Amino acid sequence: MAGTRGSVVLGHPTDYTVFYHGASGGLWKTPDAGLTWVPVGDGQFGTSSVGAMEISLSDPDVMYVGMGEPQMRNNVSWGDGVYKSTDGGQTWTHLGLEETHHISQIRIHPTNPDRVYVAAYGHAFGPNPERGVYRTEDGGKSWERVLFKNERVGAIDLIMNRANPDELFAALWEFDRKAWGPTTGGDEGGIWKTTDGGDTWTEITYNPGLPEGQHGRIGLTMSAADPDRVYALIDSETKSGLYRSDDSGATWEFVSDFFQIIGRPFYYSHIYANPSNADELWSPNNRIWSSPDGGNTWLVEPGIKDDFHDVWIDPVDANRMIASCDGGVQVSLTGGMSWSTQWTQKTTQIYRVHTDDEFPYNVYGNAQDVLAYKVPSASRWGGISGCETTLVGNGETGDVIPNPDDPNIVYNVSNGSPMGGGAAFTRNNLKTGQNEVRNIFPEPLFGKNASDLPYRFQWDTPFVVSKFEPGTIYSAGNVVFKTTDEGLTWEPISPDLTNDLQDKQVITGTPWLPEYFGQEIYSTIHRMAESRHQKGVLWTGSDDGVIALTRDGGKTWNRVSPPSLPEFSDVKELEPSPHDPATLYVALTRYNTADDYKPYLYKTSDFGKTWTNLSPAFPQDQTTFTIREDPVRKGLLYVGTNKGIFASLDEGETWQSIQLNMPHVEVSALTVKDTDLVAATNGRGFWILDDVTPLREYGSEVTGKASHLYEVPDHTRFGYSWWMNYAPGGDPGGMKKYFIQNMRPGHTYYELGTVNGEKKRLYVDAGDAKPLGPMIYFRLAEGVEDVSISILDERGREIVTQGEDDLVLEYAKRGDDAFDAGLNRFVWDMRYPLPSVIPGRAPTPIQPIAKPGDYQVKLTVDGKSQTRDFRLFMNPHEPYTQKQADERFAFWMDLYENVENISRNVSEAVRLRESVATRLQAFKDSGADASAIVAAEEKAAAVTALVDEYEGSFVAVGRTLAEIINLPAKVFTKMIWLHNMMEVTEGPVSQPMLDAYGRINSERDAADERYQESIQGALKAFESALPNDDK
Repeated sequence: MAGTRGSVVLGHPTDYTVFYHGASGGLWKTPDAGLTWVPVGDGQFGTSSVGAMEISLSDPDVMYVGMGEPQMRNNVSWGDGVYKSTDGGQTWTHLGLEETHHISQIRIHPTNPDRVYVAAYGHAFGPNPERGVYRTEDGGKSWERVLFKNERVGAIDLIMNRANPDELFAALWEFDRKAWGPTTGGDEGGIWKTTDGGDTWTEITYNPGLPEGQHGRIGLTMSAADPDRVYALIDSETKSGLYRSDDSGATWEFVSDFFQIIGRPFYYSHIYANPSNADELWSPNNRIWSSPDGGNTWLVEPGIKDDFHDVWIDPVDANRMIASCDGGVQVSLTGGMSWSTQWTQKTTQIYRVHTDDEFPYNVYGNAQDVLAYKVPSASRWGGISGCETTLVGNGETGDVIPNPDDPNIVYNVSNGSPMGGGAAFTRNNLKTGQNEVRNIFPEPLFGKNASDLPYRFQWDTPFVVSKFEPGTIYSAGNVVFKTTDEGLTWEPISPDLTNDLQDKQVITGTPWLPEYFGQEIYSTIHRMAESRHQKGVLWTGSDDGVIALTRDGGKTWNRVSPPSLPEFSDVKELEPSPHDPATLYVALTRYNTADDYKPYLYKTSDFGKTWTNLSPAFPQDQTTFTIREDPVRKGLLYVGTNKGIFASLDEGETWQSIQLNMPHVEVSALTVKDTDLVAATNGRGFWILDDVTPLREYGSEVTGKASHLYEVPDHTRFGYSWWMNYAPGGDPGGMKKYFIQNMRPGHTYYELGTVNGEKKRLYVDAGDAKPLGPMIYFRLAEGVEDVSISILDERGREIVTQGEDDLVLEYAKRGDDAFDAGLNRFVWDMRYPLPSVIPGRAPTPIQPIAKPGDYQVKLTVDGKSQTRDFRLFMNPHEPYTQKQADERFAFWMDLYENVENISRNVSEAVRLRESVATRLQAFKDSGADASAIVAAEEKAAAVTALVDEYEGSFVAVGRTLAEIINLPAKVFTKMIWLHNMMEVTEGPVSQPMLDAYGRINSERDAADERYQESIQGALKAFESALPNDDK
């Protein structure tokens, strides 16, 4: 998938191909000028949203990162202060300033990396004191707020004169964001300057030449080429535009009010000067613009996507650039003439998540300002590449749901598309590529108060495909709509199910420039859900705190909101219980309506008559976006928050993190598919927890034992790709690339080795690989000693065993009842072990893949065994029968056992050769006369020649692939060839393969016969050549 909105970009000051970017999905680094990107700081940052970054010029190993996006749109994500690295980004230390939430800039003194300035906007959704400009003199150990106006005004830009680092300019902005729109601009914002490193500041907002009246957002820049020149891009009540000063801000002149650089100022308002040419300017806006003459004329530059937010230009080489936009980030080494791709970044912001019933199942979601995606949950090629991702249609917000009866038809709402007004419900035909937009109320909303619109639609408009009525789809604005013809006609079936707060339904923005694009429409239905048990039961939840219910298909509705629900609560998720028709779980937020970041979770078990508040038991530093109940274990709940995922095993009484390897990113939606938990994130795309069986089974009966083997889900064989075994040479820990034949996807990855049967690779340009075999979980407590795990076939015969020396094991400490304490995973690759190895030879790579059928896993701990049964199923896309699979496997096993028998026979012959050589040497060392030694050597040579011939009949003489392929194929080479053919097909064994195998067996028999006919006589002759006491 493509990246989405990037907040900050930066190039490394000394490493030409290294660049960084920050987004809601964390901090990222490219070592190769945008070809590949890897995350930095995962597991060390407490939140993932990055707003600012700076690298010390005097010590490039020192980096500072400020958390929280400064693009203040409706879905802006917040952070937790400042982090520092002193080793080039390998490790990070949190430096505080948690409540700043949104950091717009960081500036480091050019010769003193301990002196740092932070421009903090503060809370986007309400007043708070932690805002303004902060300074540290000791590398972040302590902070001093050196510029502050009031609790509603924050620092949105900060520039430093590199020639005189005590001179800084700061832009302060008066702004407040709410779900019903932004209030931006006022009398309190403007421009401030310091000449003593921040000890004192002087307001220069109204210096000669600058506009009078109120101000909105302001962007600032200056160039090292002319340290006296300063530019300001000002959103102004009286004269918006670009202003220039040539005397360090003392006086100014108006330059340009070109509409393409001043449009939508709350979202953009950035200006950048080329460090080596003060007349060259860049302004990222809806497009990226440049000026060669100090802002008098502007040219649109080539770029990828739109909605640009940040630009960095190398002060040494102005051709070296990086820019961010709503499609990710792009690197240019040509001064902006060409850019790297956005398709290598895993920063996609996804609103909702759904799955289908295909194999492997697919995951669907809309990406912020990009596209609607269909992504397979697994790939036979290993990593899940962009080549396997389907672009459903226009994206942005809301749900993407496949038609349950026709997988080629996928529905989505794309309010961010050009057809966005009035709930842009779209029918997408994946087979034909046709997209049909069928808006519920297709009229533009621009220029009207929401209170004057016939219907109000949430930017994140919900819809539901009915499980009980084929062809019926429900959607909602402030009322519920129903269609039975895929959106050609829509019928309202409810009254207004919101609080209809009309004072929150007016055009917002500045007093001089409205901002009412659709995200600001309020008092809307935000979520809908259909009962899993009863036809006609629908729940709705509004963004202003109304939960409503119909039990008769929309004929009558009741408002059933919890009485204790605070005002302005936004319903983020409705989860009808899969176990009880009267039970509903609700997740809500108030961060963007009341600047309240606490969790809000509720449950009803009587159709809303009474409610239980689950919030007090939940971690109070989390904001709750989504909740799901496990469809197998009643009361097992999953909750996604602004920092990750939590689970409860007891209906919400207690909670524990199930973050595992997921970064601390906002989880916007969850769904449970079979044994998998699927997450949509705001900045890291889709994530899947492969198997929730340990959670479903976990309890005191597990923790009370020294060991526990969890149930093993049945496994459907994907089909093996022999390219999964292919790894280019080089450093085992370094980055590698491999291609897949016939235009299949190529991958870039780090090889991490095999752990507990699972081949580990960190994919750089693809989604992670799902293990291609059954996953077996078991728990171990401290104190156990002897551990082994075995796979048995349907007759109880051992296929493979791995002991403690082969496994990397975790043990739960006494009293640790976390579900993942002592949790271990073993992945059986469905292969039989390698045949016996002939001494001095590499293993013969013939390992049959187990057939579909019944199997058993056995965990043995300190002599006591536990077993679990499971089944392997054939890929449903393969048209073969079980009988054909059995026959195929019988052939493969005969081939395998044939190699095993030959290996034993040849090994015995090799040992005989070694024994003869040893005895001969002993005879020579005994002082025997020369003629006797010569005679013995001749007889020993005859034995050696026979063994060499016998070994050479099966094993190629060549030791490398280049040698082997240029020599006549031997028995083992021919058998490996047949084995390779078996690996890449699920089909029956062909007649030519059977014929070839017959010829191979004839060669084997002939070699055996020749050897057996001669070896005993040659051995007897050798022994006759030795004295009696040497025989």
